[in-house]
Amino acid sequence: MKKSVKIRVFSLIAASLVLCGALTVAAVMGSPYETLKKAALDALTYRNATVEGRAALTVNGELRERQKAFYAVGDESCLAYSFDENGEENGYTYNSEGITISRSYMGANQKQWYSAYIRPADYYGNYTAYQNGFGIFKPEDRDSAQMRFFELLADALVGDLKNNVTMSQNGETRLIQAALTESQIPELIKAGIDMLIEQAGSRYYDWKESISGGEYIWEQILIENGMKTVTVYKQDARPMDPAEQEAMYDGSFWDEKNGYWGTACIDGIQYIILSDREYAESYTVPATSGDFDQSRNPLDMPMKSLAINYARGEAEVDAEGNMLSLEVELRLTAVSILGDTNVVELNAELKFSDIGTTEAACPIPGAKQILGPEYIKANFGFEKGTVFFTLNEDGSIDANSLTTTYPGEYERSAVED
Repeated sequence: MKKSVKIRVFSLIAASLVLCGALTVAAVMGSPYETLKKAALDALTYRNATVEGRAALTVNGELRERQKAFYAVGDESCLAYSFDENGEENGYTYNSEGITISRSYMGANQKQWYSAYIRPADYYGNYTAYQNGFGIFKPEDRDSAQMRFFELLADALVGDLKNNVTMSQNGETRLIQAALTESQIPELIKAGIDMLIEQAGSRYYDWKESISGGEYIWEQILIENGMKTVTVYKQDARPMDPAEQEAMYDGSFWDEKNGYWGTACIDGIQYIILSDREYAESYTVPATSGDFDQSRNPLDMPMKSLAINYARGEAEVDAEGNMLSLEVELRLTAVSILGDTNVVELNAELKFSDIGTTEAACPIPGAKQILGPEYIKANFGFEKGTVFFTLNEDGSIDANSLTTTYPGEYERSAVED
């Protein structure tokens, strides 16, 4: 499949945070250095905290990707919201011991359904909320050899960058700022980027699907080092009839037609795949610019080189040594394998709050009590499974809506009855 722009955004963010982390911990000689280094590494293992994040990626001055994130991680639960490309909240997932709740199906008349995956409390062993949170490492990893390695790596990256960092005090909050030009980027970072580009930047995966007569044709595309290899597979297929399309919409299609090999939507028409995939042919030709969907993002074309032109980092640390915020700006020049040059700008920010005191409350009042193991066992006869439901006007669960049937099929059955 095509490389996700999100993957590229967060790959760049990860690289940015490594660089910014190095800048952050390099504040000045003496105790501030150790204090800020500890804050940066502690942030990777936060357990009870709320974090809000945003990231924006522009290519040649055009906004190509925007991301937003929110996590609240407590001792016993985690709440994560998702957002659309405009930053509007469009869903959430609540995890706690024995239950996972999320938005599910949008039914008739914009009726929102929710799902809850119920399992025994010890189904996953000893549950800890941070497993579903934002932390890269577990709290118990803080004093591990792995974390010690990251400390030594940060020390190595810092080098003479201490001279590019300033620190000021605002009440009990310390503000650390740094900026680097291309000539000041450490050689170790440049070498690391070159290595990543060499290993992964020259590869591009894609696929295409089409219908020819009664055959579904699937083409797997691999572009590597300027050459394109296409492998073609074929399967028997036919258009769906109206009844099958309705069954697909309400979720009952696979219950009734589980002998098929899949479905595909091509040019707005739904097809049913009738046979297993069979190899047809493969060929290799030179890649051209037309092989890349640059209307989505010029960075979809594999890169030949990537250079950091400018980097700026800013971090806030409180009196207890906690990281409160981290902001990164990057400007890069990316050269594709076909010689096209693109200017890439990344802006990312993380804000931490309620450190050590966060409690992730369930967005649905009383859900954990209503959907407890005793109720589920008594009413549905299982200890592990999924139930669907809607909400009352006050936001609580409508007990009369609880069902194990997929909402689309449930609504259709209700109309037929």
